[in-house]
Order: sequence, then structure tokens, then C-alpha cells
Amino acid sequence: MNNRLPWHDTLWQQVQRSCQQDRLPHALLLCGPLGMGKALFAQHLAENLLCEKSPLHTEDKGRKSVSSHDGGVPPFEKGGGGISASTCGHCKSCYLLRAKTHPDLLNVQPAETGKQISIDQIRSLIQFYTLTANYGRYQIAIVAPAEAMTRNAANSLLKLLEEPPPKTLIMLVSHQPSALLATILSRCQRLDFGSPNRTAAQTWLRSRLNEKKRVTEDYVQLLLNLSTQAPLAALALVETEGMAKRQALFDSLTQLPSGQIDPVRVAEGWSKLEAAPVLQWMLSWTMDIIRYATTGHTQYLVNYDHQEALQRLAKQLNLRRLFEILDLQQEAYWLVTGSANIKPQGLLESIAIAWVKLGAQHHRR
Repeated sequence: MNNRLPWHDTLWQQVQRSCQQDRLPHALLLCGPLGMGKALFAQHLAENLLCEKSPLHTEDKGRKSVSSHDGGVPPFEKGGGGISASTCGHCKSCYLLRAKTHPDLLNVQPAETGKQISIDQIRSLIQFYTLTANYGRYQIAIVAPAEAMTRNAANSLLKLLEEPPPKTLIMLVSHQPSALLATILSRCQRLDFGSPNRTAAQTWLRSRLNEKKRVTEDYVQLLLNLSTQAPLAALALVETEGMAKRQALFDSLTQLPSGQIDPVRVAEGWSKLEAAPVLQWMLSWTMDIIRYATTGHTQYLVNYDHQEALQRLAKQLNLRRLFEILDLQQEAYWLVTGSANIKPQGLLESIAIAWVKLGAQHHRR
């Protein structure tokens, strides 16, 4: 599969220049919205640093510089293969990387979805760095998502960042860098993964979706709108049947104001889905209802596939109460994304009941 993500090109060049000048930092913070390919970038960089014949190694004799390589095009930008295009694919390290058994690469992540990264996992990472590199190059660790570390785990990692061993690299992948300790942020070189150019994002997403079936421009743009312009998140909406789940959620939410369905049972169904996207969709719909209620225009709607239903709700429901529900949903989202110990069902029940009450107020008028 072609792994190249075109919106990474500038960051690839920045990292390659650091490697060629032998100025690669000991810690990188890869931050930006979910769905921008940060973890993929980290994995590809690790592969190139560990490959025995990668042109990223400054000690390799006869290695060409960027300016002398095919008119200045970095090797990992050629042929659309992403940074992994510059790995040889045949050395011992490349075989181990493909088998996911390379002893000089450690991936640290929560043991289960929604769990935290424990202090024991960070202690294992520190122990990993006390060993000598098996293949004489870098020892690399990728921590993702970094904000999932417990406070004790983060403090333990800080000690490593303050006194890093030579020829080591730790990459922290973060969707919420503001949740990290300021002292950790200050010891990492930051790589910001901003939203790509809209045309580039549309072109890439359309090409991936068209591999399976033809899609319209409106559908591609809708997916990007629902994913805050993050192409990988937009693609995941299709590949994980996210759009079907979203439609089912919308149908149940819009039935609540009628009072004809049990909010507790509805919330129980919602709780079987991943809480963060459920709350993101709710927030997006509520904001669309408020947008139409306050402006009377549809061009500002994000969820334009639900335009008629959103317009109807905007005309029926109390605007002040809608803002209260918006605040309730926003608080629930912050709680769910900010703590691994929150059980979302109670929060979702409160939201479902609030929508029922909102409809009851309309019927009493």
C-alpha cells in the first residue's frame, strides 16, 4: 500500500535536515488533531533510523545530501512511498521491523482502549534505554498517546528526558499536548501536524475511497467536515462503518424530544459505542441547530446531510435550553477525553434526559 501522506512533506524535509546535520533531538513531540497520521510518521521515521542502509544516517560514507539527490528531492519523497521508501527492505533491521520484533524499537501505548499508560510501562521504557543498542544505531521509543500517561508515569518519563542516553530517540505522539506537563513540553522539539490544504485532503481522500467505489465531491467534503479536516479520521469513518453508527445515533437523538422513547435505554445503546466520537457528533448537531436558529441560513451547517431535520428542530426547540445542552455535552466530552477512569454511561443518560426535557418544554408551550 502507498503510505505516503502528502501533507507530511514539509515535516519530512525538516527531520531529514536535522539528521543530515547530526542535530536530531533526543525527544520529539508530534502533536495535532487525531487523524493526521502522527503515529504513522513516527513509525516511518523509526524505520529509517534503524535501517542499516538508510540515507538518513550521517555516518554513512558516500551518502548524498538533499541538494545533490535527484535535483534536491529527498529520497523518501520519491515515488510516493513515504519515508519508508528510503529503507532498503533487505537488511536484518528491515526484516525485524516487518516482523515487529526489532529489539531497538519499543512502542508504549495503553494496554486497552481507554486505559492509561502506567508507571510500570514507563519504567520498562527506562530499562529499555539502559541496554546497548543491538544493531549499533539508535534506540527508539514511541509513546502514543502521550497524554494517556498517569501523573506518576509522566514524572518518571521526565527524569529520562532530563538525562537522555546517547543515540536514543523518544517520540511522544499527542492529540492534546496541553494535557502534558509543561516540563515535558519544554524538553521536546515540537512537530505540529496542522490541517492539510483542503484541495490536497480532498484529492487524497477521494483517491482512497474510489479504490472501492465512486464517491461524490459532496460526500468527500462531508467526511472531512465531520473529521475536522483530518483525512485519516475521515477515511476511518467509512472503513469502520462510522457513518452508519452516526446515522443511528442521530435517529435516536432526534426522537428523544418527542418523549416516545426511554432515554435510559437510548443512553445504554450509546454507551456501547466509543464515547468521544458520540459526544463529538452530538456537539456538532447541537451547534448546527443553534447556527440555523440564530442565522436562518443553511450554508453554515456542518451536517448538511441532516439539514431538514436540523431545521425542524431549530424551529421547535428553545434556544436558551439548547445552549444548556451544548454546555452539558461539552463538559461530558472534556471528562471523557481527559480521564481514562470516567464511565460514560451516566453522562450519556444525563444528556438523553436533557433532550427529553427539552422536547417536553416545547409541547407545553
